[in-house]
Amino acid sequence: MRKRILATILTAALLFAAFSGCAKGNSPGTSAAPTGSAESGTGTASTFSGYPMKKEDVKLKWYVGSGYGLNSAYATADESPFHSGLEKQVGVDIEWSFPTAGTDEKQAFNVMLSSGDLPDIFFYYIMSDAQRYMDEKVIRDLSGSLEKNSPNYWAWIHTKPEYDRAVKTDAGQYYGYCFFREDGGWNDSYQGPLIREDWLKALSLKEPKTVSDWDAVLKAFKEKYNATFSSPAGRFKPSVFIAGAFGAYGNINSSYYVDKNNKIQLAQAQPEWKAYMQQMSKWWKEGLIDQDILTAEDSNVQTKALNGKTGFAYTSMGQVSNWEKDAKDAKNGAEWAGIEYPTGDDGTLSAVFGGYGIGNGMTVITTACTDDKLETAMRVLDYAYSKEGQLYWNFGKEGNSWEYNDKKEVEYLPLVTEDKDGLNNAIDKYGGATWQGPCIQLTRLLHLKNTETAIKANDTWFYKHQDVTSKWTVPSSVTYTTEESDKMDEYNSAIDTYVSEQATKFLTGEESLDSFDNFVSQLNSMGLPEVLKIRQAAYDRYLAR
Repeated sequence: MRKRILATILTAALLFAAFSGCAKGNSPGTSAAPTGSAESGTGTASTFSGYPMKKEDVKLKWYVGSGYGLNSAYATADESPFHSGLEKQVGVDIEWSFPTAGTDEKQAFNVMLSSGDLPDIFFYYIMSDAQRYMDEKVIRDLSGSLEKNSPNYWAWIHTKPEYDRAVKTDAGQYYGYCFFREDGGWNDSYQGPLIREDWLKALSLKEPKTVSDWDAVLKAFKEKYNATFSSPAGRFKPSVFIAGAFGAYGNINSSYYVDKNNKIQLAQAQPEWKAYMQQMSKWWKEGLIDQDILTAEDSNVQTKALNGKTGFAYTSMGQVSNWEKDAKDAKNGAEWAGIEYPTGDDGTLSAVFGGYGIGNGMTVITTACTDDKLETAMRVLDYAYSKEGQLYWNFGKEGNSWEYNDKKEVEYLPLVTEDKDGLNNAIDKYGGATWQGPCIQLTRLLHLKNTETAIKANDTWFYKHQDVTSKWTVPSSVTYTTEESDKMDEYNSAIDTYVSEQATKFLTGEESLDSFDNFVSQLNSMGLPEVLKIRQAAYDRYLAR
């Protein structure tokens, strides 16, 4: 029954090693089972009168797999300004736990579930399996009490139909607290192509607009500066990259998308993807693409950018800020700028990187949270969606890490701006909204984190392509039944591995794209038609919510 949860017998030693950093001690206790309906939470009358709640006698166990986890500068949550500060803001004793440094977060999550000692609250990427976890009595159904005990969250998710649809199951059960980005698509379009404008000027070249333009610039940069196109593997492989210029929807890692007929498809099984990969393979053979692109990390590409090894790249808004600072410190004359995604020579552009402003992680309340603690837990989570809580989750405590300027805008104080570990790291110490969490990421946070050049790059990536940023993406909140999840478990891993391996071979020329039809036939024999059928049914149910 609990195929994913209990797939492996885990030893007590592994369980002990998987967790660290608990604010009030690392030894997990035994949680009592809920005493009443998981939907009601009405064991006692509400006594809520605002924050802080002054319920230090209530202890909530809270596990965070990633996202708003412990900053590397701290060994425990007691040392962390954000985590210890949140306890004071809400007035509740929180026992935090996190995977140990270097631990695989998926493995740590499975250890936590398999232990039989659930925390009251946990954060992980469970949206697609929400129904499974509800069926298996891992997480609580909050439907009957969400409006009453989390009014700020309730109000927010009803500002847009897609927000409400994202946080409930196909049966209409509300089950958790999601991460949202204040300005939706703009915040979600945080990576794209950029180029050294100073090199373009020096070579009297115009900003490339089409695939043919890209070809010309890549060759010119290679010839003049011996520089290649580069990108971190973690951004390049799972992204759509420039496949949209060929009418395609994926790159190296398997990518499912919604076609113009509202049907779910696998990008790598389409003839348009073959045409895209033919161009990429050609550039690879000509030495125009960084040969480390399949393994490079952000830091590797940042070094290449600093040393003039690349002047044409694909990366994030945050990295643009880093590269610009490097160039200024080195006085190397580099002028980076975000550019539009290329179109095909015929104007084709089917997809660019983007989203709906809705995260793929969820913070949930488990069945280990007893009825007498349920309202408190829900109020703690609701705090992040209040006006005061939004500011705290994004910037930390007013007067400590930030204050308002004359324009009534948030500005960081020297505690943050002069932190020895750098601005971005300091922001992560005092706020929890940088990556993912049960909160709303405010756009002001991104403006404070990034340079004007980076903000302009993001403007270009989003505003120039709003018509194709997210219409093709499969919402992360599409959920599967337990039976569907079990069935896909039989196919997904093998298909995903095969796609990425073959895509890599096609890119590098290890295998000719003449074998593309055989590649598709193999995918079909591995169960792709069944996977598409299941995904389509789940997507149709999502649309009907």
